[in-house]
Amino acid sequence: MRGLYTKLCLGVFVAALLLVPSVTVVQHARGEGTSWTVAIYVNGDNDLERYWFDYSLPALENIPASSDVTIVAMMDWVAQNGTTLYEISGGVTTIAATYEEKNFGDGATFEWFITETSTLYPSDNLAVIGWDHGYAWRYFSNDQTSGDKIIMPELQAAIENAGVYIDILAFDACNMAAIEVAYQISLTGLVGILVGSEETIPMNGFPYDLMLTPVANDPARTPVQVATDMVVGWGEYYGPLNWAQSVCLSATDISSVSQQVSALEDWCSAMHANLAAYEREYKKVIRDTYVMYATSKHLDMEDLCEKLLANSKIKDATLRAAAEDVIALVDSSVITYWNGPYAAACGGISIYWGTGGDWPYSEEAYSTEVAFAIDMGWADFLADYNS
Repeated sequence: MRGLYTKLCLGVFVAALLLVPSVTVVQHARGEGTSWTVAIYVNGDNDLERYWFDYSLPALENIPASSDVTIVAMMDWVAQNGTTLYEISGGVTTIAATYEEKNFGDGATFEWFITETSTLYPSDNLAVIGWDHGYAWRYFSNDQTSGDKIIMPELQAAIENAGVYIDILAFDACNMAAIEVAYQISLTGLVGILVGSEETIPMNGFPYDLMLTPVANDPARTPVQVATDMVVGWGEYYGPLNWAQSVCLSATDISSVSQQVSALEDWCSAMHANLAAYEREYKKVIRDTYVMYATSKHLDMEDLCEKLLANSKIKDATLRAAAEDVIALVDSSVITYWNGPYAAACGGISIYWGTGGDWPYSEEAYSTEVAFAIDMGWADFLADYNS
């Protein structure tokens, strides 16, 4: 989902950029280098097409030309049959190649895109950006002509089959800063940093010029520095906008998540083991936890665990220790984040807690397609919670 915020708010706009300097991202086998390729997977084959031309492309054309930073966009759009590869440099956009019409909602197409762009534009560092609708674990890249979307197993398979290390995997798409997404891509061993939003992203999307001008001016910037630049640029753009009260963006070290999987396992297990004793308290915790603006079943994971610890009736020592470990996981894995004031409670990673009518609708897909839900036992917990 991707929506335009139109709500006007009064008062002083307070925003914060929170940095976690202790995070160290494991570098990939290519080693440090001084060149970058930024490859954008643009699915405009839907109702978002116009916003590429209104916001994204002009911002990309504002980025200074650099001999060591290549920016390309592979685009599928409604207005034209076929797929086009564009090169964008110093205010000029040129057609580099054209291809037959492709289904951008197919994981195989995303795999082809990674392989094609990394082959045509080899570099020391690679940033891949998915531009389109997103909906956390449910999908990203909704190709409305084909009626198809890339679900989590397809995303994982596309990255694995392409076999190309992605220093930064970013989503200019809603709700993709989710533990389900982070865990799924961690299984590939081929992604360094995830940049995305827990919340809905406005139609304006990424302010690419503010995000990527620093690396254009200094191609020696590391993946951590570039990911941080992206979050900082996001804040510079949305901070002054009074209507952007609920926007947020974070950068997460995927290797750190991988190294602390046991904390997730222990927490999910403890939550399930204590369901009978604390079901009523869990309901109160959900009520008090920050939920995403347009997707009320996605909760901020750190805020959720903090609310569990704040509930004096939840006394089980194992559960409380597990909640503390999850908070530590988020704190050590999230490199940086920026939140508007309405999203101040967000710590950078969300989690799905399906309830009510949403769970029967989502149960089958969540329980069979999402690795986090299966491997951590979280789907089993939600099934029992909702039974």
